[in-house]
Amino acid sequence: MELQPSDSLKLIQAIIEQRKQKYEENGFFLIFWSVLIIAAGVLQFAMLTLNYYPNYSWMGWVILMPLGFVFSFFTKMKEGIKSRKEKKISDSLDWLWLVSGLGATICFFIPYTSWEDYRIAILIIYLPFSFVALAIALHLRISIWIVSSLIGIVLIYSTLFVHYEKYTLPLLSSILACLLFLVPGIRFYSDYKRQRNVQ
Repeated sequence: MELQPSDSLKLIQAIIEQRKQKYEENGFFLIFWSVLIIAAGVLQFAMLTLNYYPNYSWMGWVILMPLGFVFSFFTKMKEGIKSRKEKKISDSLDWLWLVSGLGATICFFIPYTSWEDYRIAILIIYLPFSFVALAIALHLRISIWIVSSLIGIVLIYSTLFVHYEKYTLPLLSSILACLLFLVPGIRFYSDYKRQRNVQ
């Protein structure tokens, strides 16, 4: 049986819609991680600008990021056990998120004192996430996520050319979390809720 061009197009659209639905359901995780990163960034920014125990301003990251990882890990494990029967082939884009997350986690074990103005930390932590977000946005053809990912990439590279003060970099982390995670997360979650109300 020969596949007609119109059938091929329908098949491609069905695959894109299926992947969109998966991310809509997981829009919660994009929102969850963006809130954690924004909270840690704003907390560090406030502690540095108010000179309130500035030497301990990094503690928000050390507390919130592992908590987020543990919550995500156990939630994904529960989801994996439920969906393992339905789907045995793992999603390559999920592996990209995992690799980016592991890269960001490894950065926490490298002493920041050896990095000039924390710029390398921003590059190493956020650049992989921004490219994964852009790849997914392009794959799903979601223009708002494509634009926010491109803005994120420009902001990340701007740390090489613009001298940001040490206290502004946590704020930059919060802005990047909004662009890469919060914007698409809210859209996915609202689309998912709208579809559930229609059905």
